[in-house]
Amino acid sequence: MNVKTLNELSLLKTALSVEYSNYLALAAESSISPTKIQPVLNVYAAFCYLVKQGNYSALEILNDSSSLNAHFQSLIGFVYNYDDITIKYRYVIGNQLKNLFCYIAQDKHLTLDEVKLSNSKITEEASSCLAQFRELNIDKSKSDYLDGWQVLSKEGKEHEAHLDTLYVNFGEAFTNKVHLALKNYAFTQKSSSLAHALKVLKKLFVGIATVYTDRDGLTIETLLSRNYVQLLFHKVFKVLFVCSQAAHNCPKDFHIKWRNAITYYTECFINTGVFSEPHKPFIVPDWKDPKDAAPTFSIGGNATQPENLRWFANIPLKIKDEEAVSIIQQRVDRDMAHVRHVCLLKFEELLEREDRNKAFQSTGLVKPLSGTAGNGKYKNFVGEDKLDNTVATFYAHGIAAKDTTYLPFLGFQGNASQLNTELNLPNGSTLNVLLTLLVMEHPLITPSWLAEWDLFDVNGNMVGYKQVGNQRIAVSYKSRKGSTNAQQEVVLNEFSKSIVEFLMHHTRMSREYLKQKGDVNWRKMILTATATNAIRPYNLNTTLHSAIDFCDWLQDETLFDKSSDITLEDAQAISDIHSLRSIRRHRGFQIYLETRSMDAVAEALGHEKKDANLLTSYIPKPLMDFFNARWIRQFQNAILLEAMKDSVHRLDAVNMRAQDIEEFLSNHGISNIPEHFDHGFTQQTTTDSEVSESLGFDKLTYTISTSLLQLLMAIRFVVESRDDEESFLDIVAHWYQSAVFVLDTLSSGKHSADDDLMGMLDIATNNKLDTHSIKEALLC
Repeated sequence: MNVKTLNELSLLKTALSVEYSNYLALAAESSISPTKIQPVLNVYAAFCYLVKQGNYSALEILNDSSSLNAHFQSLIGFVYNYDDITIKYRYVIGNQLKNLFCYIAQDKHLTLDEVKLSNSKITEEASSCLAQFRELNIDKSKSDYLDGWQVLSKEGKEHEAHLDTLYVNFGEAFTNKVHLALKNYAFTQKSSSLAHALKVLKKLFVGIATVYTDRDGLTIETLLSRNYVQLLFHKVFKVLFVCSQAAHNCPKDFHIKWRNAITYYTECFINTGVFSEPHKPFIVPDWKDPKDAAPTFSIGGNATQPENLRWFANIPLKIKDEEAVSIIQQRVDRDMAHVRHVCLLKFEELLEREDRNKAFQSTGLVKPLSGTAGNGKYKNFVGEDKLDNTVATFYAHGIAAKDTTYLPFLGFQGNASQLNTELNLPNGSTLNVLLTLLVMEHPLITPSWLAEWDLFDVNGNMVGYKQVGNQRIAVSYKSRKGSTNAQQEVVLNEFSKSIVEFLMHHTRMSREYLKQKGDVNWRKMILTATATNAIRPYNLNTTLHSAIDFCDWLQDETLFDKSSDITLEDAQAISDIHSLRSIRRHRGFQIYLETRSMDAVAEALGHEKKDANLLTSYIPKPLMDFFNARWIRQFQNAILLEAMKDSVHRLDAVNMRAQDIEEFLSNHGISNIPEHFDHGFTQQTTTDSEVSESLGFDKLTYTISTSLLQLLMAIRFVVESRDDEESFLDIVAHWYQSAVFVLDTLSSGKHSADDDLMGMLDIATNNKLDTHSIKEALLC
C-alpha cells in the first residue's frame, strides 16, 4: 500500500456507502487530529476496499460489539502488514484509528477491546491483529491496485506514475503494459526530468480517458494503433485545450505542455515499440503571440507584483526620467542593503556561537548515555544553565544518540528550538542567511543549483568545493542547461569562500549522522538537523520560505542599520518578498542599473551571451513596462494640460497639484518625440575600444482608451483642416500618423467583434474634444 497516493485512487471513493462515509467524517472531526483526518480515512477506505465488496454500509459492526472488535483488529493488522511504512508511522495511523473506533463504540453504545500499540516496536496485540488480518482471503488484484504504480529514476529514486485513470477505464492488463513501458523509460531519466514527464503524461492519460468511447466497438489498443492514434490525440488536444481555457490558464503554456506530452509519449511508447507510430504526424500547433514581445531581457525571472510596488510605486510623473531611474536604483540598493546587513549580523552570530561551542567541547564535561538515573552527580549536570556540558555531551554522542528521551537527557525537555539554536545546528533560517549572502555575491547561483549541490561523490571524494590554482571553486549542476553544459563552476572570492567553508562545517554533524545511517544524502551540501534527526530538505525553496525565524530577523528593529532610513513597514514588505529567486532578480536589476549593460547582467546571472548588435535596444522587462506606462501618461497629461489650460477642471483632469505643473511641462511638455522612443536605450560602453550605439525600434504598442481616441480624433481633424500658413510642432507629424493608423484600423471592421474597443470608439465619436484648444497646443 502506498499511503501517499491513496487519495488519488478513485475506486476507494466507492468502497464505503455514502451514509457510512458521512458518518465517519463527522466521527473523525470529533476524535482525530485535523491534519490526520484525511490520511486516516484514506487508509480505512483502502482496508474496506480490500476486504469488503464495495459500497460497505457497516451495519453489522455498528450494531454488535463482537463484529466491531473483529473488524477493528483486522484493520490494525492491515496497517501493520506493510513493511514499507515505518513502525512509527504505523503507530501514528493505528493510534488515530483507535481513537476513531473508540468514539464510534461510545457513540453506538458498544464495547471496544484495548489494543496496545508502540511507536518503537510491534506489540503482542499488534502481532495478533496482523495474524488475524493475514487469515483473510485477499484479492491480489485489489492489493496490487493499492500499491499504486511506482517507477525508478536513473538515480534509483521512486516516483508515482499515476495510472489510476487508465486502470479504472481500461483495465488491469492495459495498465500493466503502460506501467512496464514507463518503468523502462524511467531508468533512462534523471529524477527532476522524470517527475515533470510523469506529471505531463498523467494529464494526457486523463484526456484519453475523457474522449474514449467504446460505442464504435473499438478497444483502447485499437485507438492507439497506427490508423487511429492521430485522430484520438487530436480529440484529446481539443478537449484539454477547452478545459485549460475554461480554467483561465495561459494558452501559450498549454501548447508548450501539449508539445511536451507528445514528445514524452513518443519517447516512452512509440520509440520503444509499445504502441504504433501514427500514420500521419501528431497535430502539435505552434502558439503565436498576438504581437511581438517588447525588446527586453530577463533579470532572473519576471518581477512579482510586490517587487514592482517596491521598485516603481509613487514615482512622480513630473520629474525627469533620469531622476526616476535614480529613485528606482536607490530603492533597490536600500532593500538589498537591509537584507545584507541583517544576514551579516546573523552570520557573525553563527561564527561566534561556533567558536564558543568549540571551546565548550574542550572545557565541558560529557554526560554518559546510561547509568545516570538516580546519580546525584548528574543532577542539573546539563541544560540551559550548563551549556558547556550540554554542548560537550551532544558533540560527543551525536545526533539521536538516545530515543525519545534525548531532549530530557540533554536538559532541554519541551524546548527543542532553543537547544537546536545553542548547538548551532543548520535549519531553514540559518541556511537562509548563508545562501542569501552567497547568491548576493554570485547571482549566477540558482535555487536548483543549490538543491543539486553535491559536496562529495559516491567514492567519498570532495567534488563540490575544490582548489584550482590559487582559486577556490564551488561546483554544482543546472540540469536545465542540458547534459553538456550542466556542470557550473563558481569562482569564489574571500568572503564567499568563508561562507562555503562555514556551511560545510555547519552541516558536518548532519552529514556524519546520515552517512552512519547509510543514507546517500550524506553527500549533499545543503542539509538540516535537530538534536534528534538530520535530513536533506526535500524541497529547498519550501524549507527556506517556511523559515519563520529568518522572516522575524528581517523585521527585528534591533537589527536595523542605524545609518539607513529603513522603516518597520519597509522591513515587513522586504520580508514578504524575500526568496533566493527574488534576491537573484534584485541583483540582476541592480547590476543593470549600475552598468546599463545587458551583457554585464547576462554574465552575472550565467545566461547565454546575446548578439552584441542587439544589446543597445534591450532593457530589463520590469523597467521597460514601467517606462512604457509612464511615457504614455506623460504625453496624455501634456496634451490635456495644453488643451484645458483655461479650464477650472484642469488639475482634476491630470491629478496634479498646481505647483507641480510648471516642473512637469518643463520636463515633459509637448516637444519632439522622446529620445527613448526615437532611438531606444543607449548601453554604456564596457571597454575603451567599444563605441556606444543607438538602435531605434520600428514598432509602437498603443494602449487604447476613450480619452486617447478623443485626442487622436482632435489631432487628425486639426491637421487635416489646417491652413497652408499654419505650422505645427515636429511631434505633431508623429501623432498625426498614429491617429490616421489607429482610427482607420478601428473603422475598417477588423476589430468589430471587440465590444470594448467599439464601445470606446463610439463614446469618443459622440463626445469630441474642443479642437480649437487642441489646435493652440499643437501650433508652433
